[in-house]
Amino acid sequence: MAEGTADGTEREVTRNDLSGTVFGPVVQAGTVKGGVHTHIHESGLPLASDVHAFTPAANPPRPPSGRLWGRDDDLNEVVRLLKAPSDGGFGVALVGMPGVGKTELALHAARALRERYRLTWWVSAQDGAAVTRSLAALAHHLLPGHRHWRTPADAAAWAMDWLHHHDGWLLVLDSVETPSDVAAVLARIDRGPVVVTTRWDVDWRECGLTARGVEPLPAPVGAAWLSGHTGLYADDGAHRLAADLGGLPLALQQASAYLREQGLSYESYQRLLDAEPGELLDSPAWTDVHRRNTARSLRLSVDAVAALRPSAVRLLKTACCYAPEAIPLGLLTPEPQTSIRQRSDIELLRSYSLITSDRGSVSIHQLLRRLLRADMTVDGGEAATACELLRSALPVDPFSTVADWPHWLRLISHTEALDAFVDSIGGVPEQAVADLAGALHGVGTFMLAQGWTGQARGSLTRAVERRTTALGEGHADTLDSGHRLGEALRALGSLEEALDVHSATLDARLRLHGAEHRLTLQTREALAITYKAMGRTDEAVVQHEAILRDRAAALGDDHTDVLWSMHNLALTYKQAGRLDEALDLHHQVLERRTAVLGPDHPDTLRCLHNIANAHHDAGRYEEAIAAQEQSVADRVRVLGPENRDTLRSQSNLADSYLAAGRVSEAVALHERTLAQRERVLGPEAPDTRGSRERLEAARERQHSAPAPDGSP
Repeated sequence: MAEGTADGTEREVTRNDLSGTVFGPVVQAGTVKGGVHTHIHESGLPLASDVHAFTPAANPPRPPSGRLWGRDDDLNEVVRLLKAPSDGGFGVALVGMPGVGKTELALHAARALRERYRLTWWVSAQDGAAVTRSLAALAHHLLPGHRHWRTPADAAAWAMDWLHHHDGWLLVLDSVETPSDVAAVLARIDRGPVVVTTRWDVDWRECGLTARGVEPLPAPVGAAWLSGHTGLYADDGAHRLAADLGGLPLALQQASAYLREQGLSYESYQRLLDAEPGELLDSPAWTDVHRRNTARSLRLSVDAVAALRPSAVRLLKTACCYAPEAIPLGLLTPEPQTSIRQRSDIELLRSYSLITSDRGSVSIHQLLRRLLRADMTVDGGEAATACELLRSALPVDPFSTVADWPHWLRLISHTEALDAFVDSIGGVPEQAVADLAGALHGVGTFMLAQGWTGQARGSLTRAVERRTTALGEGHADTLDSGHRLGEALRALGSLEEALDVHSATLDARLRLHGAEHRLTLQTREALAITYKAMGRTDEAVVQHEAILRDRAAALGDDHTDVLWSMHNLALTYKQAGRLDEALDLHHQVLERRTAVLGPDHPDTLRCLHNIANAHHDAGRYEEAIAAQEQSVADRVRVLGPENRDTLRSQSNLADSYLAAGRVSEAVALHERTLAQRERVLGPEAPDTRGSRERLEAARERQHSAPAPDGSP
């Protein structure tokens, strides 16, 4: 055989026909026969490529669980990728957040393939030193009793060479914390199959691996898990708890053990989770052999990110102040465009599986959010930062800028979540409270414009409370929220409450601004509209005529406030039976709004709707139908088919069909409108109740149509 010398040259040494390789520093020439050659270094260490015989082994850190809940598709795909790697790769990277079950999935895959591979070697890959130790242990398994490696790194290098030259093995690199550590290993091995489990969502294709995301379990699967591990019935409590644990298998396992040990119900555990999430998630059951600790696992990940970029953890905690899903990037950065630093923070959090990101938004797992919030205090400043960012992210116009409506919609859940969080920690600075109140006012006004009057009342009530606390009850912003709250109360039919709120707001605005100020006139008009809603029509006419004169004198005939006064006076004339005057005013408003705002502005679209209503009240049903059909078409095109105003035009069109004797069309349209309003506004919203009454009237084939929906 060729043997290495001290100067690196080789000398020939022969061996006999033994079934295996002869190891050792010296072989007597007289005892060997034949011409078969191998390589032995001076230390007696054979080349890895020459070592074929080894003891079959598997060294998983623990057995897999008895059942892999909700992961059948994942398991089948992992096994398929290991048997037949795609695109020239040689393995799979299982990527997911802490506690999601990556290692468990790898354990089940290894068990499914145990008959295929004589060697399944598990490498603990938390850091480079751990990788070296695990690979060195592999070398010692392959050459039992050999002691000639100078360092563990030499043994690990030999093991990697052996893996490179042989097959019949499966390598699992578990809990990879530093991708570069295993990238070097994979480059040296350059074959598979290999399984990597990691929190790092990076481009694993560069290492020859196919990335497979491991996601939290759906709530029904989580509920079945809890039931299967506790013996309790998978009832609504199980589904709620599974949802609150975010489908995280580690948390489900910990909860199951705790429930069994303490003899608790789902509801009892839920109350503990709500009251003390940090303490509970940091308290594994004593009967759990693995002492599973969700809090520790999640905190270790956060600490690892903090060591790399502290600013990323500050951003993560700011995100925790909002609702967990679809957080717009504008709520995380004060800059019009996300800076390079913030993009790096977001990418690090995403790469480490602490958040998920989509175009323009990020989401955080609710259990991680709950845990971090439990440790947050007002001193950290995250709540104040979130209030400021939310306020700055509000669009300008919640009423008429249709393009901004999706953004307003996205902000509702985050505003409500931040409001609750600020209450929970207390002591937030007054400026932050004022910023939050501005957001509550904005989303409340948007919800009012969309017809979500119950939600609008709640948000606007909170805005008044917050602004009173931070700014004082006589501040202009507080009065602005009070004005909108009165409108919400009126829309809900709480007319006496609305009258009281508008009267108090008017008195305060008179003191603060004077009688001719635009905001004072705004509340005078709101009060007149409330008179009209209460049936005090004559008082409403007098008030609207006076407001129109005052506004026109102060602002000019084409000012939008003046056009609103004409609009509301026309509606009041219609209620008073002065239909010709109402139609004349509505046509004037249509002409002026078209010129000032454009034909597709939401305020302009109201005009044709109101003209149709006036024709209907005058008994001119064909004119009403023609105008309302056009109104429906225009509103569907501009506002969408399920916008509140679109549905009002649609409801009134059905009324006109009924009045014109087109009963079947009226019934069909009322049925459709009722279904849409129940879905969009809720079954007990005022407009929904009105639809239900109108449908009943149409079904009874009444020939006297009920009064059509009014317009705001």
